[in-house]
Amino acid sequence: MQLNNIKTIFLDVDDTLWWFTQNSKVALEQTFHDYGGDYWTCDYDTFHKVYLKHNEVLWDQYHHGLIERDVLKAERFRRTLAEIGCDSECDTLASRMDEHYLNVLAQQSVLLPGARHLLEYLNKRGYDVNVLSNGFKGIQQQKLVSGGIDHLIHHVVLSDDCGITKPLPGIYDYAMQVCGTTPEASLMIGDNPETDIQGASQAGWRTIYFNLRGIDPIPGTADATVTDLQQIEDLL
Repeated sequence: MQLNNIKTIFLDVDDTLWWFTQNSKVALEQTFHDYGGDYWTCDYDTFHKVYLKHNEVLWDQYHHGLIERDVLKAERFRRTLAEIGCDSECDTLASRMDEHYLNVLAQQSVLLPGARHLLEYLNKRGYDVNVLSNGFKGIQQQKLVSGGIDHLIHHVVLSDDCGITKPLPGIYDYAMQVCGTTPEASLMIGDNPETDIQGASQAGWRTIYFNLRGIDPIPGTADATVTDLQQIEDLL
């Protein structure tokens, strides 16, 4: 199968190019140890599970435009601290931890296997290569720098820039305006079946679903599904 007439490619950042799952483990554990000894007594496994629970709920709300970015950033650690029984002032500590976590996170450099090679291949083939992400401004750019792939990306298009998150339709219109493209010439590559693939499909883009976690795509939304980034090179 070949995806023809594509000129502009958008890729998600987290868990598509830059290995968020692995890098976040490092940053979260360092944040826990840098603060934990003074403020709580639970072990890291407990802290990790509680944080992931609250973070997942908040990100889902953020993706769908139900909460603002600042609410997500304030609440994910505050709710975690409250549940593990932190005796300190949760709001202040949560803010400090979130800033610390993001700073450590953005310095991590682990990419998904094949990510760099894929970007080099796409550039060599003459595609306009960009990223489209709901991640935070400044942090996402630093991730690309830390991973050593920033020079392979033409535009970094973020929800922070337009105030609209994937999968809401406005962000795809904004991305096309920034990159000077059309739906027919645009392709989205990402790991999230809803925010990356369904949203882009509804905007009239072609899509490649990177099935990193063994979750089936939403029916009728993915033009192609891959489990390895290298497989994309056979499609383009």
